[in-house]
Amino acid sequence: MTSRFQVVPAAYVALLRDGPDGVEVLLQLRSGTGYMDGRWAHGAAGHVELGESALAAAAREAAEELGVGVDPADLGHVATVHRTVAVHRPSEERVDLFVSTRRWSGEPSPLEPGKVAELRWWPLTALPDDVVPHERAALDVLVRREVPGAAAGDAGPTLLTLGFDQRLTLVAAVGTNGVIGDGARMPWHLPEDLRFFRRTTTGGTLLMGRGTWDSIGRALPGRRTIVITRQRSWAAPGAEVAHSLEEALALAGDGEVFVVGGGEVYAQTIDHASRLLVTEVGLAPPGGTRFPEIDPRVWREVARVPGSGDVLGWVTWERSAAGMGGWPTRSDADHSTGA
Repeated sequence: MTSRFQVVPAAYVALLRDGPDGVEVLLQLRSGTGYMDGRWAHGAAGHVELGESALAAAAREAAEELGVGVDPADLGHVATVHRTVAVHRPSEERVDLFVSTRRWSGEPSPLEPGKVAELRWWPLTALPDDVVPHERAALDVLVRREVPGAAAGDAGPTLLTLGFDQRLTLVAAVGTNGVIGDGARMPWHLPEDLRFFRRTTTGGTLLMGRGTWDSIGRALPGRRTIVITRQRSWAAPGAEVAHSLEEALALAGDGEVFVVGGGEVYAQTIDHASRLLVTEVGLAPPGGTRFPEIDPRVWREVARVPGSGDVLGWVTWERSAAGMGGWPTRSDADHSTGA
């Protein structure tokens, strides 16, 4: 165990060619990988192995995944992306090295068909919308470098950071017995609290589990919504889908992310949150879904606004200085891959 930053390095290869609509890049549609499936990614990518340079790793991945021969000397640096998310696991603390080339031998084809739904050449001027977020950041540098007039010849910064300004705020209405629901529906109807929720979250990003989405029944206007579900085929209008907490946070990006339920998602995120917005409800409904215990050694109350009727008040908690020292240390028990 260590609290020091641990890097998981990966190398990404952009094969480029001239097409009828300008420079094209080869992308793969991820499938069956368990991470960012259904999104477009670089044609070849993977972890840098022990004792291996990033350029050698890129050439090896091009051979293993696309069946093409690449000379490391022909690979040019595009961007380095230093990224994380608001959970503390080694696989989410990464340095990604992006390179490109116009020279290779052989015809690219997917050698890992179980992980690739499609391999396609895309014009840099018409990239798909659903690209893995950190890979899109590197492709944007490539666009500025390769597309005439895109940035007046200036590719801009090539050292990019993502996720370091991500902050988690848990928002919940909690009964006097700690209950927040019965797993299927809200245990109360509180118009005053609904207005508070709308004021607080409008313009922001909501992160929720599938059960919470079902209890709401739709995407809320004026907010971006990311839903975590284990069901690979699930989709709904207005929802971005993730299949793990880490994937959801990678989609959310920098800034404040409002975690709005349910109980399992609260439990997974409270140790990584910086703020809690809790509506205290003067009811004790039955139900098996509860909000996690708020440990006074970790959290300090910084604001309390009185309510009326069944709403006792709105309480803001912030992580205390002592709580910062109690943030989880990084465990090697991680399994997802973003490469």
